[in-house]
Amino acid sequence: MTHKAKNPINSDLTLLEILNGLEELGGGRIQDIADETGITKSTVHNHLSTLRQQGFIVKDGDRYYLGLRFLRLGEVARNRGPLFSFGRPEADKVANETGELTNLSTVEHGRGVYLYRTQSEHEVRFSTAAGEYHDLHCSATGKAILAFSPDSVLDEFEDVHGLTRYTQNTITDRAELEESLETVRERQLALDLEEYEKGLRCVASPILDKDDRALGAISVSGPAMKFTGEYYRETLAEAVKSAANVISLNITRTEGTY
Repeated sequence: MTHKAKNPINSDLTLLEILNGLEELGGGRIQDIADETGITKSTVHNHLSTLRQQGFIVKDGDRYYLGLRFLRLGEVARNRGPLFSFGRPEADKVANETGELTNLSTVEHGRGVYLYRTQSEHEVRFSTAAGEYHDLHCSATGKAILAFSPDSVLDEFEDVHGLTRYTQNTITDRAELEESLETVRERQLALDLEEYEKGLRCVASPILDKDDRALGAISVSGPAMKFTGEYYRETLAEAVKSAANVISLNITRTEGTY
């Protein structure tokens, strides 16, 4: 469930809003950040100065940027469990064998989040940024995870985010989505047929623990004009399903050690 603090610290909320604003801007002057967040320039300056003192912010001229110390925090976060350590080698293998963008995803705070994304040389380049969040109901990894998760995961996502329509193919009806998830359970494969972004398709398979509960999912993504027929529904589907099975097996063998 999404946590709601009983007594949130206002200064913490302000600090996080400044960091989120700085992330959105990709760096900026104090005035830029104040305009982005609606926080006064003096407050922005004080928080940034403190963060800079602690090594979390860097300054170049009159512009501020997130520091690489956040990278270390991110590495600690994604290595918290076995999914990344066992999933990364298999994701690299799939990317090298298929030449397609390969994604390793899990769920946090009710949304999908990419732990790792990798891509071999390919004529069409996509973002490979880890840490990006995505909706569960219209992404292949999201549906693969939902199919092997308690109903409460979908309940929370729908309550907080809704079943937003992104393209004409997006499933926005709960009953229709549940029917599609039943097919995912039967095949251990989920498809994104241009449901999140027009022109982009994806196929994913769930990564499961010993009780067949989803820990995450692995997928490949690519242009719809290429992801068709046997290549899409068999070759790529088998590649991610095989990888998911290997990751799941390795994780179940080491359960209790993380």
